[in-house]
Amino acid sequence: MVALLPILAGIGTALRLPALVSSIFAVAMSVFGWFLTWFTKRTAMNLTIIALVSALALVNLLALKGILSGLSYVLPPGISEGFAMVIPSNAPACLSAVFSARVIRWVWEWKAWAIAWMSHV
Repeated sequence: MVALLPILAGIGTALRLPALVSSIFAVAMSVFGWFLTWFTKRTAMNLTIIALVSALALVNLLALKGILSGLSYVLPPGISEGFAMVIPSNAPACLSAVFSARVIRWVWEWKAWAIAWMSHV
């Protein structure tokens, strides 16, 4: 029994370095995990905002094209041809881009702080 005591003391000193390394590794992993959670939340929020704004721009374009094509069926042919001479063919895309830019500006000026506050970024 007496012969085991020096072996146990040697095992204790041999295991100090792995215990130190594992504790340092655990602290580093918890810091990395916190940073990854913060970065993921922020990135997900920004991607959600970009997707919503892009969808809004696409809906604006499709709605404007639908309204203008619906008006071309209701208007008399002479007025429709007269508008075709004055208004360019890419007018729906230009008008929807202007409207979407105004909506995006409004969202960023007035609503971005609420979005950031709600996401706790």
